[in-house]
Amino acid sequence: MKILISIGLISIAFALQAQKSLVKYGDIPMDDMTMKQFDKDSSAAAVVLVDYGNAFIEDQAGEIVLTYMRHVRIKILKKDGLSMADASISLFHTTSSDERVTAIKASTYNLENGTIVESKLSKDGIFKEKFNRNYNVQKFTLPNAKVGSIIEYTYKVTSEFFTNFPSWQFQRSVPVRYSEYWAIIPDVFIYEKFMQGYIPVTTYETKSQNTAGIPTIAHHWISKNVPAFKEEPYMTCETDYVSKINFALASTNSNGVFREIMGSWEKLNSDLMENDDFGKVIAKSGFLKGKTEELTAGMTEPIQKISAIHDYVRNTIQWDGEEDFYAGNLKTIIEKKKGSSGDINLLLASMLDKAGLQVDMVLLSTRDHGFVRKQYPMTKQFNYVICAVKVGDKTMFLDATEKYLPMTTLPERCLNGEGLIISSTFKGWIDITSKVKAKTVISADFTIDEAGELKGKVTYIHDGYDAQEMRDKYSKKGEETYLKDFVSSKSWGIDKTTFEDLKDVGKPVKEIHEVTISEHGSASGDVIYINPFVTSQMQENPFKLEQRVYPVNFGRMEEKLYLFKVTLPEGYAVDELPAPAAIALPGNAGRYSYSIVQNANTINFTSNFQINKTLFIQDEYPALREFFNKVIAKQAEQIVLKKK
Repeated sequence: MKILISIGLISIAFALQAQKSLVKYGDIPMDDMTMKQFDKDSSAAAVVLVDYGNAFIEDQAGEIVLTYMRHVRIKILKKDGLSMADASISLFHTTSSDERVTAIKASTYNLENGTIVESKLSKDGIFKEKFNRNYNVQKFTLPNAKVGSIIEYTYKVTSEFFTNFPSWQFQRSVPVRYSEYWAIIPDVFIYEKFMQGYIPVTTYETKSQNTAGIPTIAHHWISKNVPAFKEEPYMTCETDYVSKINFALASTNSNGVFREIMGSWEKLNSDLMENDDFGKVIAKSGFLKGKTEELTAGMTEPIQKISAIHDYVRNTIQWDGEEDFYAGNLKTIIEKKKGSSGDINLLLASMLDKAGLQVDMVLLSTRDHGFVRKQYPMTKQFNYVICAVKVGDKTMFLDATEKYLPMTTLPERCLNGEGLIISSTFKGWIDITSKVKAKTVISADFTIDEAGELKGKVTYIHDGYDAQEMRDKYSKKGEETYLKDFVSSKSWGIDKTTFEDLKDVGKPVKEIHEVTISEHGSASGDVIYINPFVTSQMQENPFKLEQRVYPVNFGRMEEKLYLFKVTLPEGYAVDELPAPAAIALPGNAGRYSYSIVQNANTINFTSNFQINKTLFIQDEYPALREFFNKVIAKQAEQIVLKKK
């Protein structure tokens, strides 16, 4: 948001903006140049030696602008650290203005024959890419970077968007030896500041100054030896948990004139309802009425109409991968047959509205975008939109971006807590949950010979999110590559494969493989050993850490049901069977059952693994980890057959 402020601000920042970086560009200590590993973390692929930032408001040729300066120096220690040489700068823009980056300077330093040699970034190594509707990304790659290099870059961003005061991230994917940030803010601007993460800053101080009669405060943070952020299994995005300071412009107060900026969720709702690219898209798209009537001709039930419209949008418009909650020109979207999530779901809402259905929009922050802080009513906390349709006393959530998800199922990326309803009649927060599981039922029916070779049929029935994943892979790869990938990690000989219900997303999808498995059973003298899990055995616990720093967030529930039947070879009998077992987490949050019985010359085995709760807090982690350990141990047990 651009904000007009009284000319009285001119010259405010000059006294405090000149905070200097701890280090001088190009002045590389030999101890850093010869560093082989970081003493605080010997496993680190790289270490950020210095990360310095300075954000302030200043006068540039009579224009009041927000300026952000950055100086970064990184030591590359291992091959995996070479990715740090790819730098990017996010730049916000609107149709009338954009953030501008200038003064990019970047160098790589290598030690050659005891001398530090500098390789400078050339101008043709800098390029800009579109990220989404409101952001571009300025990118550059440091030249001649290799293991042992030090890379360094500085740049300056100027902006008229005072609502986008730069946040600062103290913690990175590699250790940070020194991080310093100055945020110099005149009292004209009232920002909410909030820290996040699990690593506290080393020091924080403020300095006050009165310039041109206007008080100004310089906020100063320093963090030293910040450990690398370690991603753990089943968590949402990194930005939810890293150590970081965030800013939100609440209001301005210039020359006694108070202006509310952040406002309230009610104001945000009203603004979006009047927005030409959001609320008014639904009201003004009258050209869709004819197509909607054609799709719903003869239908009287709301569910029929919803299904017909959803199928049309889902199968006609391809999602381009961009997550957004605004829409472009819907006529153009239909012509191109491709669009963002905002384009697609606002088109869906518009057509549902033309069919006489009660539809509202729901703003979301996806799992890879982060959770929403309700105390800060800002649209930038969201990056996605879905539809909420009222049918009787029930509300249905709809999304038409995924070709292989049925109407009643939201994409997994949407399962991230609550969404904000944007409506002229009903406003507020609503839980975005799904009763749909990631479910697969595997049925294996085999005979085994004296050499331990298994021959028979394995049937997979994929349902819910597992069905979407399977259909998506099959569609992208084609049948030949799909099957090649399927057996790549298995010692199976496939004699024949058939697929059922690949195109009907309302049904589970089935794949049936007639196979010969030579290496799963093993014979030793008169004894045959069989692990009944010819596929889908859990062999490794994803939760390796004894203590968990972050919550475990599965996103959706899951179930894996495995049925195994084997007919024994002539002259063999069961010598040993694993014992049945039932393992459960408190409150039935997770459950595992294991049963096995012999019936004449056949053995029937059933394994059922369930995760029935999507979020586990840190205190619940030890029990969850042990639950997985017990399941892994149980699934490793074998059946022993012996010749009579």
